[in-house]
Amino acid sequence: MKTSTDLVEQIGSLPPLPGTAVKIINLLSDPRSTVPEIVEVIKYDQAVTTEVLRLVNSAYFGLSRKVTSVDDAMICLGTVKVLQLVMSIHTTTLLAREQQGYGLEPGVLWKHSVAVALASSAFAQRIKLTNANLVFTAGLLHDIGKVVLNQYVAEEFAKIVNLVNERGMTFNEAENQVLGYSHEEIGGMIAQKWQLPEPIVSCIRYHHDPSVMEAPDPLVDVVYLANSVCLLLGVGLGEDGLHYRAKPEIMQRYDLKEPDLEEVGVTVLDELKRVEQLFTAPK
Repeated sequence: MKTSTDLVEQIGSLPPLPGTAVKIINLLSDPRSTVPEIVEVIKYDQAVTTEVLRLVNSAYFGLSRKVTSVDDAMICLGTVKVLQLVMSIHTTTLLAREQQGYGLEPGVLWKHSVAVALASSAFAQRIKLTNANLVFTAGLLHDIGKVVLNQYVAEEFAKIVNLVNERGMTFNEAENQVLGYSHEEIGGMIAQKWQLPEPIVSCIRYHHDPSVMEAPDPLVDVVYLANSVCLLLGVGLGEDGLHYRAKPEIMQRYDLKEPDLEEVGVTVLDELKRVEQLFTAPK
């Protein structure tokens, strides 16, 4: 059995995160960054600029005039929305593949990831977190470890499910028991290999269990809550399904009640339909 380090080092099927995306993520994590600096990075990536302009000028946004530049898109839609589009464009191909090991048909992991990104942004606003850009990206990439572990989970699926059903383990606990690592651990290592900011690495590494961290991290808590809501809504459920434990203390930490989760859920489902239409519209 490969060690987690061997697995990340030797994986050849996972493309690196595009340079534009990494630059943008690092700019977003730096409070000294300016909007012109971010625009500068995007506009020199012709493929992304073309796709951003196509999406911005689609019926989804219903703008009254044609947008012809990234700068103009920022003015019309706002920085946050444009950056969310950019990150979604960069991860569509990466997350859209079938993940047979987790019972996820083509496009389902992408749908779940987008839903968690949207829910993360909604929770961030609700608890007044300032960096909505970073939390959207963290939500979008939280399950990246599944892309790598997919084949290994498929090979050992019967053993993992047996531990879940017979011993009451969560799916990620069973992954650890059978494989020696879970998709969160592998995802965190991938994020480090991509040289992503530490807050995003932590969100990926602890998105199923923030309580194991030495100190509470609101960014991690937000992604945890977002993922929990999306799983409860059935968005992107695979074979691992609902085999994870909810932690009420995370909600209590921010004085969140069940109606808060329901409101976020309704908002996410509505927005997710619109995003799916946007990305599946004819080019």
